[in-house]
Amino acid sequence: MTVWANNQSKTLSLDGEWAFTLGDQSGAIQVPGCWEAQGYARRVDGPATYRRVVQVPAEWAGQRVQLQFDAVSYYAEISVNGRAVGTHTGTWTAFAFDVTDAIRPGDTNEIAVTVWKPGERFPLRESLAGFLPDVCVMFGGLWQPVRLVAFSGPAFGDISVRAHLDTATVTVSTQTYRAAAALAAAVAVRAPDGTLVASWREPLTDAHFSATLAIPGAIPWQPDNPKLYTVDLSLEGPDGVAARVFRRVGFRTLSHAGDQLLLNGDPIMLRGALNWGWCPDLLCPIPDDDTIRDEFRRIRELGFNMMKLCLYVPWRRYFEIADEEGMLLWLELPLWLPEITPRLEQQALAEYDAIAAAAHHHPSIVIYSLGCELESNVNPDWLEQLNTVVRARLHGVLVCDNSGSGEAYGCLTDLADFEDYHFYCDMQFFDALVDHFHRDWRVPRPLIFGEFCDADDYREVGKLIAANDGQPPWWLVEQNPLHPLSKIAFSQQIERMHRVEMGVDAATLVRISRQQGFAVRKAILEKVRARSGMGGYVITGLRDTPLATSAMFDDFDRSKYPPDAVRMINTDSVLLLGRGRARVWSHDGDRIAPSEPYCFPAGQPTMLDIVLSHAGKPLPGGLLTWTITQHSGDWHVEGSQDVPGPLPDRGPHSIARFIFDAPPTDKAMMLTCEVTLETGRQTIRNRWPLWVFPQGTQWPEGIGILDPAGAAVEQRADLWDHAVRVGDRPTGDIRALITTVFNAHVRDFLRGGGSVLLWQGSDRPLPAVTGPFWRGGTKVIADHPVTNAMPHAGFVDLQFYGLATPWALDPARLADVLPDITDVRWLLRRLDNSQFTVADYLAEARLGTGRLFATTLRFQGGLGDQPAGLRFNLAGRWLLRQILEALVSGEE
Repeated sequence: MTVWANNQSKTLSLDGEWAFTLGDQSGAIQVPGCWEAQGYARRVDGPATYRRVVQVPAEWAGQRVQLQFDAVSYYAEISVNGRAVGTHTGTWTAFAFDVTDAIRPGDTNEIAVTVWKPGERFPLRESLAGFLPDVCVMFGGLWQPVRLVAFSGPAFGDISVRAHLDTATVTVSTQTYRAAAALAAAVAVRAPDGTLVASWREPLTDAHFSATLAIPGAIPWQPDNPKLYTVDLSLEGPDGVAARVFRRVGFRTLSHAGDQLLLNGDPIMLRGALNWGWCPDLLCPIPDDDTIRDEFRRIRELGFNMMKLCLYVPWRRYFEIADEEGMLLWLELPLWLPEITPRLEQQALAEYDAIAAAAHHHPSIVIYSLGCELESNVNPDWLEQLNTVVRARLHGVLVCDNSGSGEAYGCLTDLADFEDYHFYCDMQFFDALVDHFHRDWRVPRPLIFGEFCDADDYREVGKLIAANDGQPPWWLVEQNPLHPLSKIAFSQQIERMHRVEMGVDAATLVRISRQQGFAVRKAILEKVRARSGMGGYVITGLRDTPLATSAMFDDFDRSKYPPDAVRMINTDSVLLLGRGRARVWSHDGDRIAPSEPYCFPAGQPTMLDIVLSHAGKPLPGGLLTWTITQHSGDWHVEGSQDVPGPLPDRGPHSIARFIFDAPPTDKAMMLTCEVTLETGRQTIRNRWPLWVFPQGTQWPEGIGILDPAGAAVEQRADLWDHAVRVGDRPTGDIRALITTVFNAHVRDFLRGGGSVLLWQGSDRPLPAVTGPFWRGGTKVIADHPVTNAMPHAGFVDLQFYGLATPWALDPARLADVLPDITDVRWLLRRLDNSQFTVADYLAEARLGTGRLFATTLRFQGGLGDQPAGLRFNLAGRWLLRQILEALVSGEE
């Protein structure tokens, strides 16, 4: 039945200790909360029995009594004093039972609840369990507050209160229960300072009433000024107020004009963190007030203005505190990899309606999505029904039927108010993906990346164990049955890392992986901010979980990155570097000639645009300054100029351009570029590493090339002209052989003392594994003359943009192919941060008396927007030259 509400009713909280039985377990359990058997193997889905004996006041006699549950997971059978009063199905919504005839006022009463959580009886994928089972485990139990409520008079139910910014009105609609004919309905609206600004009163002529109140001078609810109005609904009679409820609302509207996203009419860039609802100490998403406020404070410190609640619904305090703190929310409803059955279709319609009814008045919730990455098994008619049900409850928000987009996952429905894609990709493919899905002939909508920009880093298990009394948490050593070890192997991390050689300790792996992760996130976010039509993004994710370490905060809720560095790229106003475009005449036609974004030829004039990406009210003009400095301090250039205002209030715009001569050098050099804009009272700053490489690489003499398929060295490259083309049998006059094949003749050449660079671009001839270069792995650079010649700050940064490859050599299988290989030494190694296996992008070894370098790095670029060809890939040319010189000279 409907949950009744009347602030004047008598309430008896049932929170606290309940007797609990689950299988062979028995004891006490706290409510609200959930049960968990501390392990996947010991997981029991039910039945769990909760019992509570409570003394009901004698004065409740003659009153209507409801037993109210804010939420139970998942299926509940309820009895009072041995009498069955009802059942409920669904994890996320409140429900109630009239227990007037079962309760005994003035006596003790036993309340019993039998609960099953999603699992075997109620399969996860048809129970709206969302993503929590994938993260760790689906919780079960009385996870939100429980109470008995006595109503001596009338009550409200199904309350709708909406604040309309466009018309400066508040609309109220509600059902009343047990209301006498002599009552009047009244509504009063108070401003944030408590002043009465509007009132309405009429005789109650029906069980339902509605009203619209004009609000003079309505103050918009803004993230930086979250003004809340209080709406007082009451039923009044001859003896005074018989029933009363309060709701707090805010005047806000998220909308769009074409592809420009607007909050209350002003441009906005949504900057969200992906929150999977992981609460390791609770297992159910019911954090206390202090935890919620601290979470909002911490993400705001990093520049975020939004939290995406991914596939779960937290308890009401989360929404209320977001309203108070000005934190924007994206509520994604829990439809994920659904097993479509009639039961699920019916339940989702009812539960989605109830969720929207409970949440609709919160101004903090600005986006709703019906599900995530829904595929072709979802019936478009059913999705349209869900869309209709949810939208009927809402106002002033944007709705997305399928976060990630239907077209990207095979679902043919598109009912969204905005574009939404989940591009998890290596950065060189990002722009091509965005361009591929953009079509000028479609109705313009802003693009909001519903989740993307992941960067899994290395988890320092030792600190987790130390914080857990010397034992790893159970979820760290047991394997989630939803995930095969071939995909996620955190349960094997401790064991596997004993077999892995990385050359650095765990703390260094953590540091390097986070530095790399930040470089990746920064590059992706700057690509987003350099585009028009971008409404915002959600970064994966908020905090480390048993599923992934792609998070802004670690297992102890500490930021992985310096907050000031994150804010440079994650705020309303971001400075960007822009480069010109080039084309090349190739194969009798024009082709694009992408440049490495941060690599430049030595001694040449270089032009850079300074781009301001701003969303918000227009900024005044200001002073722009820039510096480019060599790390050693031996070289420095700087400049400044006035920037006239007002500056554009939406999208990216070039605000300045400067030209400098890259320093002449015969060695690769690393620089730092910093740009600052002082505008009004605001200082906007950003910085980037830049790399300068000698121009006109001189290739060593005596180079031979064995590349029968033309797979590596394009014939128009100067190396091709310089080197000797070799048949299938290299000869003794070759000082160093570049080869893409590894036939018996090449191996004999090596064993006889030859020098060989095997340039491999697939899973053969040496054993290799495939995977992303930038995502999900920690790359360690060895101390070696070849890699030391490539300037770096101790980690792989964007100097490797044009070298990134999807292939890496598998050292575990190398001896199977070359049993006589010796002195194997890796120069650039990747540790998979969720598999804890290693692979090598560059290695050297001995075969007989010969020296072998083997690599999968793309000296020729050519993937995504990498430089297209060896002659354009500055970093690739330089690193290749270092390898060839080492082979020719024999230097170790």
